[in-house]
Amino acid sequence: MAHPPHIHRYITMEEKGRPRESTIKLIQRLLSLIVRYKLRLSILLISASLSIILNLYTPYIGRLLIDQGIMAANVDNMIRYGILLASIAFTGWCAGVSRFYMLSWITQKLLYDLRKLMFEKSMQLDYGYFSSIEPGQIISRFTNDVDTVGETATSGLLDTLFNSFTIIGAIIAMLSINWKLTIAVFFMMPLIIFTVITIAERSRAAYRVVRSKVGELTSKVEESISGIREAQSYSERRRIDVESFSRIGLEVMQANIRATKVIGLMNPLMNLIRGGAIAIIIVYGGYLVSIGEATIGSLVAFYSYLEMFFGPITMVALFYNTFQSALAAAERIFDFIDAKPSVVEASDAIDLEIEKGEITLEDVYFSYDNTPVFQDFNLRIKPGEILAVVGPTGAGKTTLANLILRLYDPQKGRITVDGVDIRKIKISSLRRQTALVPQEPILFEDTVIGNIRYGRPDASDEEITEAIRRLGLEELIERLPEGLYTRVTEGGANLSVGQRQLINIARALIRNPKIVVLDEATSSVDPYTESLIQKALKKLLENRTCIIIAHRLSTTFLADRVIVLENGRIVEEGSHIDLLRMGGVYAKLYEAQLGEAVKAIRMASG
Repeated sequence: MAHPPHIHRYITMEEKGRPRESTIKLIQRLLSLIVRYKLRLSILLISASLSIILNLYTPYIGRLLIDQGIMAANVDNMIRYGILLASIAFTGWCAGVSRFYMLSWITQKLLYDLRKLMFEKSMQLDYGYFSSIEPGQIISRFTNDVDTVGETATSGLLDTLFNSFTIIGAIIAMLSINWKLTIAVFFMMPLIIFTVITIAERSRAAYRVVRSKVGELTSKVEESISGIREAQSYSERRRIDVESFSRIGLEVMQANIRATKVIGLMNPLMNLIRGGAIAIIIVYGGYLVSIGEATIGSLVAFYSYLEMFFGPITMVALFYNTFQSALAAAERIFDFIDAKPSVVEASDAIDLEIEKGEITLEDVYFSYDNTPVFQDFNLRIKPGEILAVVGPTGAGKTTLANLILRLYDPQKGRITVDGVDIRKIKISSLRRQTALVPQEPILFEDTVIGNIRYGRPDASDEEITEAIRRLGLEELIERLPEGLYTRVTEGGANLSVGQRQLINIARALIRNPKIVVLDEATSSVDPYTESLIQKALKKLLENRTCIIIAHRLSTTFLADRVIVLENGRIVEEGSHIDLLRMGGVYAKLYEAQLGEAVKAIRMASG
């Protein structure tokens, strides 16, 4: 029997090898974000247009100053044109300040909007995305890539637009002064175009590699900092981490050097071409002056316009190459924004009020990358039942929990809650009535009460206090420096493992869920805290359907039924005592953890 496609594995665009978006498409997408800032963009365009016009007008006034003032020894004209040049310079300065301010605002607003758009997208993507891509790659897109796109692409794109108008204006002005001299200079144009295009293609490929390597480096830093305790505890591990970081860092350095080598060719080549154009002006322009077809003023003005042409065209050319880095970053950003979640809400999904909490899995098939985890898997969890799921690593315990919470969808079969396929229930409705107590307690930089309220943002202080009382955690809270308002550092580093676990249980209780998934913590705590956790869990699980992913088999005492998974199949099922008496997989796992206690039970049962 053929199985449906395996679960989608999220991989980077470089891994996919799919056609990349064209430069035009990427620019259009960036501009579509920028054009939303209509007022400031309008002010920017007006300021820039005024700057361009005044800059183009300046050499013309300079030509008049030389020909009709200095060369003609006319003091009145010298004063008149001198004052006009000063007025143009002041007005241009005002326009330049306005242009700079507006461009800075637009750039920073784009940075903000891009990060907000990406964060909103991250909240929409399913668990499968984040479990199959390195966190550092995502962080790199939020930081390095967004900065590159915002600063290089925004200011660069708009500056390139303005520079393009300056180039066009300079060409028109040069043609109006002397078309013969202009044509002579423009014999250099094919060389300019060839230089820009050739270097641009190579630099984009080089910067694409740079962005990817920077993502790898960020991942390594994130991984090393997250596991800093382990790295420092094992000297051999620390040496390996340093060597690994050095290798990736060297690859980043080499990728940047290769990209810089490509970019480094641009400026010398453009200066060489510019030098040739100046030589033409001096030789041919001097000849035209000598035969009366040009004046000294027109020649000086022509040179000014040539600088106006070569200055912006060099900037455009340099930007065009630097822009390749921004395009490579934009590709990675839009690849993230365009990612499609594998868990999608049906158009006819309903709000379901879970009443009983009965869960069934019917003929479920699920795989990771063509490796089956469950095949034709069936399970029924009765309303209010506490089910413990036991098994060796890789048996499918956590995957089962993720399927029930609809963090994944099965490729075949269905999962129902109170008889309704969970794919027909609105995701928000299902999430609202379920709670996950994770294996590693996740706390945020906030107060203790803020972390508990994360379970239900509209919970009042009184409701949270009542939840703490029901769980018997008053003494625990009183021991904290500022009680419920004690600040929690990142990851709850200033709290003990047990305190973090108890706060997570309180967070789950405040949701008042109908279904609870408890991915039991593996960390050891002191006996007093362990007793608090067990009491709190009993309160949390009262009158609720619960699935316990049991890593420490002592937790199975709380369960009404225990199932043992092995290679995605239920190999044993029954109560804790029944499974011990069977002497099978469960008993062996239990004996490995608790040793002689198993033998005592067997002897007592005869």
